[in-house]
Amino acid sequence: MSPQTPSVLEIDRKLRDDFRRRVKDFGVSTDTIDPLLAVLFRTVAQQVDQIYGDTDQLRGALLHELMDGLNVQQYLARPAQAAVRFVSHQPEPRILRNGTELNAVAASGERLTFGLDATVEISQARIAFALSYQDQSLRLLTGVEMSEAVQAMRPSMEPTPIGLGPHPALFLAIENLSPSLLNRHGIFFDLGPGSYPVQHALCNESWWIFDENGDLSSEGLLRPKRTNGGVYQLAFQLHQGEEASHLDAALPSIPDGFYSGRQFVFPPMYAGDRFLCRCPRLLEPALSRLLNRDASRLLEQPRLWIKISMPKGTPTLHHAVNGILLHSMTASNVYARNQTVDFDRDGTSIPVTRQGDTPEYLVAPLSIMSVENEPYESVLYPRTKSHAGRFALHNGKLTLYPGTNPDGSSHDRANVRLWLTNGELGNQVGPGDITGFAHAAAMTGIRLAPFTAAAGGANVESLASAERRFADALLTRGRIVTRTDLETSALALDRRIVAASISSGLERREGGLRRVERLLLTLDTQAFDKPEIELPMLRSQVETSLRSRLVQGLELEVQFVWKN
Repeated sequence: MSPQTPSVLEIDRKLRDDFRRRVKDFGVSTDTIDPLLAVLFRTVAQQVDQIYGDTDQLRGALLHELMDGLNVQQYLARPAQAAVRFVSHQPEPRILRNGTELNAVAASGERLTFGLDATVEISQARIAFALSYQDQSLRLLTGVEMSEAVQAMRPSMEPTPIGLGPHPALFLAIENLSPSLLNRHGIFFDLGPGSYPVQHALCNESWWIFDENGDLSSEGLLRPKRTNGGVYQLAFQLHQGEEASHLDAALPSIPDGFYSGRQFVFPPMYAGDRFLCRCPRLLEPALSRLLNRDASRLLEQPRLWIKISMPKGTPTLHHAVNGILLHSMTASNVYARNQTVDFDRDGTSIPVTRQGDTPEYLVAPLSIMSVENEPYESVLYPRTKSHAGRFALHNGKLTLYPGTNPDGSSHDRANVRLWLTNGELGNQVGPGDITGFAHAAAMTGIRLAPFTAAAGGANVESLASAERRFADALLTRGRIVTRTDLETSALALDRRIVAASISSGLERREGGLRRVERLLLTLDTQAFDKPEIELPMLRSQVETSLRSRLVQGLELEVQFVWKN
């Protein structure tokens, strides 16, 4: 059977062709088919199509049952995602929290709601200019809007030679900053076709902020980490243990949106951070040639300078990057719905999808609690409290299993908060169809400027996506069991690790004999900007990640060697 299920017309055509072929074997040749046979073939084709449909439903139901048994999170509907930009007319920065609701109108006229995927701060900061370094030359990125002062210099758009090493890189200069610098600012990369290697590098490579002396230091080293909807949060490597801010409200995990890997959020910054500097010395000679005039006054102005490293073989950056937009954030077609379920009146099984002119589909439950604020637990996980209620999602319904009160009586009501989406309908929202804030009175001084259409919405998770996640779950569920698992996991952590070898042995340690896995990792010397800074952080990352996934009782020792 072909991977794609044939339609009724294709089945009917195949039956007719087979009939003509078999009749021809008996010496009868005809180009027409008796009307009664035509009706018979069409009826049989419809029955076969129904069997195909039942088989597909059976495959999906069986897959979801297996995933439930493995406690793999069930993705339901997939929300459409768009990217929006904000323009502030106020001198002071403003915070927009994740989940801030935006009004939108579909092409067919339905009114929809989109919510911001992460918390961002909006200020008067702007990109002065952006540069790409590749093949021993530096050039301005033409797709990035430059400040008026830079435009007045009439800069050259041709590359100028400079020796900054074999690896490509992007450089950004940010000006007009508030005392909190780029605190929680969002930045979006508009990438062209065939630019997946650039997108992958943005999500996995090191980001650097130059210090006040124009040098790269450990205080300015950033690494991206995926959050909800495919937004990447940048984090300082020296401050990994800091507690999350109260602004980062926990939300259920949703799959990557259509614009995953293009939207980034800077970490919290403070007035005391020393990240403002004049033009870095390594860039000044080439920039002076690009600006065509005496640019000393322009380059002396303090700005925040960012370097994004890229691996060798990256596509031509000035073709791949169509634009870089500050004060941006992706928004997904999700919204919350609150409901109090009275078990005597509504029962314990309630539908979570609704069809009609404006359909609604479940993304994830936000919270399910008793009226006494006792949280309900998912049946996918072991019970932690004997008196707590439980809930299960199955076949488009939310089933509640009431908990018990301190006096032994059962709960009679529960407060349910669901995260819903309009599914495929959200894909009908065009670039200018996100019209404003749902609560506009609280957002005075901020203007909304959508620049992409919404895309990626689906009413249910596709079978192919569920199969991929199920296959990932079967591969030891992220745990390291075999030697191959350890080698593969080490190589997947960072592209700068080019080879891995393992030796095992027994050693007497505190508490008795212990099995020790010695991991020797070969590193690419040229892939590091500052080895003395990056190497200790890479060691910490490798040890933390691998030790947390090793089988209990094993110990790990990590050593690095340089590639010859």
